[in-house]
Amino acid sequence: MAYFIGCGIVLKQDNKYILVQETRNEKAGLYNLPAGTLELHEDFLQAVRRETKEETGVDTILEHFVGVYQTVIASGSNVVFLIFSGSVPDNAVFHSEEHEAIQAFSYEELIALDEAKRLRSPIVRKSVEDYQKGQRLPLGTVQTWHIDSLPAITVEKGH
Repeated sequence: MAYFIGCGIVLKQDNKYILVQETRNEKAGLYNLPAGTLELHEDFLQAVRRETKEETGVDTILEHFVGVYQTVIASGSNVVFLIFSGSVPDNAVFHSEEHEAIQAFSYEELIALDEAKRLRSPIVRKSVEDYQKGQRLPLGTVQTWHIDSLPAITVEKGH
């Protein structure tokens, strides 16, 4: 069984949603939120800022926490993503070495991409729908502690 923990962002510019087009292997051609997995010693807010910069070339203004989205794949993999929301200036220019196409889509265009099976994951549509419905929590909802060690936690039998 494999576990993947990462983050992504519902990114808006000029009332449209920014999606990146995947270029690698079976994902090639599919659209995704700017997203990725955490690196060693990185918290979620650091990771979403880094991933967004890597995948769009733009610094993002993080605004809210949208939610936790889990996908359990029949092969046994478990994918958990924390999704945030943010914005970029209307005049921001996107560029990335990872993605040839970085495009802005209206909500209706995003739904059409999903119906055409051109979104990488159900998380893309669901997180944008949740954002559209007003599901936005403060960034402080996501807590991180950086510590040197964590004592073992034991539970006595019978409890």
